[in-house]
Amino acid sequence: MFQAPSYLAMPDTQWSTSDLCDAHLDDPVWGVRILTAPLRRFGGRAWYFGPVLTATLQHAKALSLADILQQPGQGRVLLVQGSPGDSHAVLGDRMAGLAVQNGWAGIIVNGFVRDSVALQRLPLGVHALGTRPNRAPEMAPCETGACFEWAGVAINSGDWIYADEDGIILMSRRHVPL
Repeated sequence: MFQAPSYLAMPDTQWSTSDLCDAHLDDPVWGVRILTAPLRRFGGRAWYFGPVLTATLQHAKALSLADILQQPGQGRVLLVQGSPGDSHAVLGDRMAGLAVQNGWAGIIVNGFVRDSVALQRLPLGVHALGTRPNRAPEMAPCETGACFEWAGVAINSGDWIYADEDGIILMSRRHVPL
């Protein structure tokens, strides 16, 4: 039987986004950036962190996250550059279930999710702009690792993301205990 990864074995679990901002916001070495996009929490885990893997859509009308989420997540957070103007959801319960099975810490979507009640039951951090009940009729694999800007914030694969009830921040490197 699969058992979801635990944060208890990680040495740097004593933090809050507020404390991290107080300690490092003005220090350029840490590269702290606050994601101010109007995101809502949908996952069952409000508090999560990990290295970022970016996913972007290049040429198709909709993206599929299946190829990415079937890979070992190793505690990473997938940050998806969907399209807020889309009329469909990018993530649902089946893809989120794959993320849990494969050890992803969270998924943040610049776009929409569906199956919101089921997402709340999963031990996964999920943030998105809102919900849409439908998925795209056709989906193509997306590109990973590309840098992009979202709500004025530069996002790079390899950054570290920290999310809790107070907000979401990105840092250039992993936090160490204060």
